[in-house]
Amino acid sequence: MGQVPYGIVGDGRLARHLIHYLNLLRIPYRQWSRQGSDQAGGKSDPSSMVQALLGCQTVLLAISDSAIENVARDFLACYEPSRLIHFSGALVTPLATGMHPLMTFTKGFYELADYQKMAFVCEESEVKFQDIFPQLKNPHYTIKKEQKAFYHALCVMSGNFSVILWQKLFEEFQTKLGIPAEAAFPYLERINRNLQNDSRGALTGPLQRKDLQTIHKNLEALGGDSFRAVYQAFATAMGVSS
Repeated sequence: MGQVPYGIVGDGRLARHLIHYLNLLRIPYRQWSRQGSDQAGGKSDPSSMVQALLGCQTVLLAISDSAIENVARDFLACYEPSRLIHFSGALVTPLATGMHPLMTFTKGFYELADYQKMAFVCEESEVKFQDIFPQLKNPHYTIKKEQKAFYHALCVMSGNFSVILWQKLFEEFQTKLGIPAEAAFPYLERINRNLQNDSRGALTGPLQRKDLQTIHKNLEALGGDSFRAVYQAFATAMGVSS
């Protein structure tokens, strides 16, 4: 097999988006996934991974955090590529260098401009982003390895937690209040614009005003709903006692 810049391990959302990005830029790669190489009995042969990715200058581990070290060991036991890269926001391992894409990946693909605006947050290492991805113009930043778990916690809270809250609103609007989810889209869009234009001044509502009367009414209305504890936790985090 001839040399190609990248070998990609995985076939989940991240792997598919990375492959789509490389395809848009016409950058060659080879892909291997455990699912695609399952042997009888449900186990995959590490040698098939190595064989599939021989000649790849850099191997990209686009797999779950819990699988990264095992797959890296399997790979290194048979063949040592010039570089192993993983994309976990929290994991630190001597087996591979972490470069986390600051983005959320859904089932559908994005436009090239969306991928190019995506920042990568890299752990301190002798391996540099521009050396691994010389053809990518993405912004990239470096943090200390001991800061990764904190960085990732911030990403999870802001991105994933906010999605849970909006899913709650959409569901309750439609099932309990008879309001279509689309009615809240302008509200969501304005919040996003306000955050981008003036993040420090974007907060509104009873927590910003420290309106204890309204906060108390909100908590009462939530009653036995599990999200009552979420509301209370935000009030506590903001230093507002109900």
